[in-house]
Amino acid sequence: MSLHEYLQGDPDCQRLLEGAVLAVGPMLEDADPAPVVAAVEGWVDALASLMPLPWTLHGGLEAMNRYLFQEVGLQGDRDTYDDPANAALPQVLARKRGMPITLGILWVEVARRLGFQAMGVGLPGHFITGIRLDVGALYYDPFNGGRPVGEEDAVWLVEQATGGRAVFQPAMLAPVSNRGILVRLVRNLHVRFVRTGNWEEALWTSTHLVLLNPQESLSYRDRAFVHFKRGELEAGVVDLQEAIRLSAGGDPALVEWLEKLQRD
Repeated sequence: MSLHEYLQGDPDCQRLLEGAVLAVGPMLEDADPAPVVAAVEGWVDALASLMPLPWTLHGGLEAMNRYLFQEVGLQGDRDTYDDPANAALPQVLARKRGMPITLGILWVEVARRLGFQAMGVGLPGHFITGIRLDVGALYYDPFNGGRPVGEEDAVWLVEQATGGRAVFQPAMLAPVSNRGILVRLVRNLHVRFVRTGNWEEALWTSTHLVLLNPQESLSYRDRAFVHFKRGELEAGVVDLQEAIRLSAGGDPALVEWLEKLQRD
């Protein structure tokens, strides 16, 4: 199944694990999500017998974190953080290492299957997770072993991840939709491929961003840039025109870019 086919059948990306595998499918030898889903469901089966009795919310979350990060051995990959393998769930499962968003996806999907109201939270530069409560929420950092995250911790994470370029605001703790999680996963990869000049890989990541965000000007602008880097002028112009059409009031910078291309 392609990402396009997946989105047609599940536009809200309710089957997040499947979507996360298909979103990076072109870089995988086998993009079948079934083994990933089976592995996560196996963890959930094992956890069902480890839940505390009498059951408590905090006890259940502690048991889940202990299982995922001690028994399974998941951990954040600090040594090769930019390795694209960290964005691919099958490889994360094989290596037991990942980036914040892939570890976060696994955490959220295990928690949801256990009955928790789990959510992804897209802090600038660092993806964390949360559990909705009747009032408020609890936050955790799967990249750092499921460590609890309070507001002071969130301030520190944002400062460290952005080098001080962003200042924490409470609104940053808002939940991210499943589709938004996939957008962030693919954009992380896309930025890495652009940074290294890997235009073949950047073409599929930019195309997947268009599929995931078809009404966003930025997606078409990014793919236009990749097309131009690949010498695909006609395709780049088509995407640039769509980016202008979707931008608010016709982004002057994009209009100027297109006019320059047409003059040249």
